[in-house]
Amino acid sequence: MDGLGVHTAFRFPARSDAIADARRAALAYARDHAVPAVRLDGIALAVSEATTNVVMHAYRDRTDPGTFDLDLDFDDGSLLIDVRDDGVGMGPREDSPGLGLGLRIIAIVTDAYAFAPTDDGGTWVSMRFDRVR
Repeated sequence: MDGLGVHTAFRFPARSDAIADARRAALAYARDHAVPAVRLDGIALAVSEATTNVVMHAYRDRTDPGTFDLDLDFDDGSLLIDVRDDGVGMGPREDSPGLGLGLRIIAIVTDAYAFAPTDDGGTWVSMRFDRVR
Protein backbone atom coordinates (compact mmCIF):
# COMPACT_ATOMS: atom_id res chain seq x y z
CA MET A 1 0.00 0.00 0.00
CA ASP A 2 1.71 3.21 -1.12
CA GLY A 3 -0.83 5.89 -0.29
CA LEU A 4 -2.47 6.59 3.01
CA GLY A 5 -3.09 3.56 5.15
CA VAL A 6 -5.89 2.99 7.55
CA HIS A 7 -5.30 5.09 10.63
CA THR A 8 -5.35 2.98 13.76
CA ALA A 9 -5.41 4.36 17.29
CA PHE A 10 -5.04 2.75 20.69
CA ARG A 11 -5.21 4.02 24.26
CA PHE A 12 -3.26 2.20 26.95
CA PRO A 13 -2.88 2.65 30.70
CA ALA A 14 0.59 4.02 31.48
CA ARG A 15 1.68 0.81 33.19
CA SER A 16 4.67 -1.38 32.45
CA ASP A 17 2.57 -4.24 31.04
CA ALA A 18 1.15 -1.85 28.40
CA ILE A 19 4.61 -1.34 26.86
CA ALA A 20 4.54 -4.85 25.37
CA ASP A 21 0.91 -4.39 24.27
CA ALA A 22 1.80 -1.18 22.42
CA ARG A 23 4.83 -2.81 20.82
CA ARG A 24 2.71 -5.78 19.64
CA ALA A 25 0.05 -3.43 18.22
CA ALA A 26 2.65 -1.45 16.26
CA LEU A 27 4.32 -4.58 14.92
CA ALA A 28 0.99 -6.12 13.87
CA TYR A 29 0.09 -2.91 12.03
CA ALA A 30 3.50 -2.83 10.34
CA ARG A 31 3.24 -6.46 9.23
CA ASP A 32 -0.33 -5.90 7.98
CA HIS A 33 1.04 -3.09 5.81
CA ALA A 34 3.95 -5.11 4.40
CA VAL A 35 6.74 -3.31 6.22
CA PRO A 36 9.93 -5.26 5.46
CA ALA A 37 11.02 -7.61 8.22
CA VAL A 38 14.38 -5.83 8.43
CA ARG A 39 12.58 -2.74 9.84
CA LEU A 40 10.55 -4.53 12.52
CA ASP A 41 13.21 -4.65 15.24
CA GLY A 42 13.75 -0.90 14.99
CA ILE A 43 10.02 -0.26 15.15
CA ALA A 44 9.69 -2.49 18.21
CA LEU A 45 12.62 -0.80 19.93
CA ALA A 46 11.40 2.75 19.21
CA VAL A 47 7.86 2.04 20.43
CA SER A 48 9.27 0.37 23.54
CA GLU A 49 11.48 3.38 24.29
CA ALA A 50 8.74 5.96 23.70
CA THR A 51 6.17 4.12 25.80
CA THR A 52 8.68 3.31 28.54
CA ASN A 53 9.35 7.04 28.82
CA VAL A 54 5.63 7.60 29.37
CA VAL A 55 5.40 4.89 32.02
CA MET A 56 8.53 6.01 33.86
CA HIS A 57 8.26 9.77 33.58
CA ALA A 58 4.94 11.20 32.39
CA TYR A 59 2.86 10.64 35.51
CA ARG A 60 5.45 10.77 38.24
CA ASP A 61 3.43 13.49 40.00
CA ARG A 62 0.27 11.31 40.24
CA THR A 63 -0.78 8.20 42.06
CA ASP A 64 -2.90 6.93 39.12
CA PRO A 65 -1.05 5.65 36.06
CA GLY A 66 -2.64 7.95 33.47
CA THR A 67 -2.84 6.83 29.84
CA PHE A 68 -1.02 7.14 26.55
CA ASP A 69 -2.22 7.08 22.96
CA LEU A 70 -0.55 5.16 20.15
CA ASP A 71 -1.48 6.31 16.64
CA LEU A 72 -0.38 4.35 13.57
CA ASP A 73 -0.67 5.43 9.95
CA PHE A 74 1.01 5.40 6.56
CA ASP A 75 1.86 8.42 4.44
CA ASP A 76 3.71 8.23 1.13
CA GLY A 77 5.12 4.79 1.92
CA SER A 78 6.29 5.63 5.43
CA LEU A 79 4.99 4.20 8.67
CA LEU A 80 4.10 6.98 11.10
CA ILE A 81 3.89 6.26 14.80
CA ASP A 82 2.82 8.84 17.37
CA VAL A 83 2.87 8.38 21.14
CA ARG A 84 1.06 11.00 23.24
CA ASP A 85 0.42 11.45 26.94
CA ASP A 86 -1.07 14.16 29.12
CA GLY A 87 1.52 13.90 31.85
CA VAL A 88 3.96 16.46 33.25
CA GLY A 89 5.86 17.01 30.00
CA MET A 90 9.54 16.67 29.26
CA GLY A 91 12.10 18.07 31.61
CA PRO A 92 15.22 17.18 33.53
CA ARG A 93 14.80 14.62 36.24
CA GLU A 94 17.60 14.20 38.74
CA ASP A 95 16.02 11.09 40.23
CA SER A 96 15.56 9.38 36.85
CA PRO A 97 15.46 5.60 37.16
CA GLY A 98 16.67 5.19 33.55
CA LEU A 99 19.89 5.87 31.70
CA GLY A 100 18.48 8.72 29.61
CA LEU A 101 19.09 6.97 26.29
CA GLY A 102 15.49 6.55 25.07
CA LEU A 103 15.36 9.53 22.72
CA ARG A 104 18.85 8.78 21.41
CA ILE A 105 17.81 5.22 20.59
CA ILE A 106 14.69 6.54 18.85
CA ALA A 107 16.88 8.88 16.81
CA ILE A 108 19.10 6.01 15.71
CA VAL A 109 16.40 3.54 14.64
CA THR A 110 13.93 5.92 12.96
CA ASP A 111 14.22 7.75 9.67
CA ALA A 112 12.88 10.88 11.36
CA TYR A 113 11.46 11.80 14.73
CA ALA A 114 10.12 14.81 16.58
CA PHE A 115 8.88 15.54 20.04
CA ALA A 116 6.93 18.44 21.43
CA PRO A 117 4.67 19.43 24.28
CA THR A 118 0.96 18.74 23.81
CA ASP A 119 -1.75 21.34 24.35
CA ASP A 120 -2.60 19.75 27.70
CA GLY A 121 1.00 19.81 28.97
CA GLY A 122 1.99 16.27 28.11
CA THR A 123 4.43 15.01 25.51
CA TRP A 124 4.04 13.98 21.87
CA VAL A 125 6.66 11.81 20.16
CA SER A 126 6.35 11.25 16.42
CA MET A 127 8.43 8.63 14.62
CA ARG A 128 8.72 7.89 10.90
CA PHE A 129 9.95 4.65 9.38
CA ASP A 130 10.45 4.56 5.64
CA ARG A 131 9.48 1.25 4.11
CA VAL A 132 12.67 1.06 2.08
CA ARG A 133 15.99 2.54 3.10
